[in-house]
Amino acid sequence: MSTKERRKREIEEMRLEIIEAAVGLFLSDGYANVSMRKIAKQIEYSPTAIYNYFTNKEEILIHLLRHGYSIFLTCLKEGVAKSDSQDALERLKASLHAYIEFGLKHPDYYRLIFIENLHQLQKILKEEDDRIRGFLLLTEMVAKAISTGALKKNDAQLVSQSLWASLHGITSLLITFPDFSWHEKDGFVTFQVDAMIKGLT
Repeated sequence: MSTKERRKREIEEMRLEIIEAAVGLFLSDGYANVSMRKIAKQIEYSPTAIYNYFTNKEEILIHLLRHGYSIFLTCLKEGVAKSDSQDALERLKASLHAYIEFGLKHPDYYRLIFIENLHQLQKILKEEDDRIRGFLLLTEMVAKAISTGALKKNDAQLVSQSLWASLHGITSLLITFPDFSWHEKDGFVTFQVDAMIKGLT
């Protein structure tokens, strides 16, 4: 590895460390109450040196959201790819499981993206982001399941939005109330996904 490549990797690692610190602070203190100085203090970095990696707090937020959305879309794609079946309905189910799994594995990012919704707080991402691509992926699989007769004929976008609403409810509850006496997690998630699909078949 060349010196240039090593330096580039070090910069990316440092940026990620700053982003991870910002995630926790944005959740605990609120975006408006977090400063560059506070983020630097969180990682024991000098307030001036942090500006070598990000111009301001808004730039950190942009990178944070893009990183979180990228993890989200990757989880959905990997979940579908792991499905052994080429059956449209089974692939759709795999994507629903993957959505919930993303939330449980990355609860802080899930809260920022779908609950705190910092995307709406700052209209900063002009281009189509991976969160939207994730919904488009879901819509495509719903449309495929409808076209093959696996789901009842209906508007694919309406069905997708209904599924998303249900997924968000389940995932948010599991994240927000982790100490509740939930049924065994995998069994509960499978039951919920099957119930959602049953209402559409």
